[in-house]
Amino acid sequence: MWHQNYDPLGNANLSALLAALPVLVFLLALTVLRLKGLTAALLAVVVSALVSSLVFGMPLDTLLGAALLGIANGVFPISFIVLMAVWLYKLAIRSGKFEVIRGSIATISEDQRIQVLLIAFCFGGFLEGAAGFGVPIAICAALLVELGFRPLKAAMLCLVANGAAGAYGAIGIPVLVGAQQGGVGLGEMSQMLIPLVQLCALLLPAVLVLLLDGWRGV
Repeated sequence: MWHQNYDPLGNANLSALLAALPVLVFLLALTVLRLKGLTAALLAVVVSALVSSLVFGMPLDTLLGAALLGIANGVFPISFIVLMAVWLYKLAIRSGKFEVIRGSIATISEDQRIQVLLIAFCFGGFLEGAAGFGVPIAICAALLVELGFRPLKAAMLCLVANGAAGAYGAIGIPVLVGAQQGGVGLGEMSQMLIPLVQLCALLLPAVLVLLLDGWRGV
């Protein structure tokens, strides 16, 4: 049975840098090289396989098994949840209900600070719990853009707002995976997360207003 050596180079920093290389390649492929998501992902998989086998000494059968396990975890439940969330979003657009949501929020207040809190923080938190995996950021950012926000700023605000709800995103998958990988019970994991989530939920609204309107808004 293969046992992973976490420091194959004898230098923890270099070993960690090489372990992070597939993620860095993926991000650079998307942002600098501007490759399509699928192409960037395949490139990252190739780099990951090379690093795993050549640097960390992972056997071929273990490498293939890990790849298949990753694909299976990606297809279900992640892809299934994202697919259903996108389907629900498309259904809301086709039925006109999305416009009702946008109009309802717009009529509550024309103050962009209130709109950010309602859409990015509150509605985004609901979507994060129901879907996760970037879906609330995409939907809430689109709503903010339609209300007059600049696209880049809308995306940034939604990313920041998503920090509070991320722990329980996608019906609690991060908590389940964290408990499984950490070898702790769900109750214990939840108890450790509650203070962090409460602190984020308390501070993030002020941070969002600060990013949007500066100290004057806070």
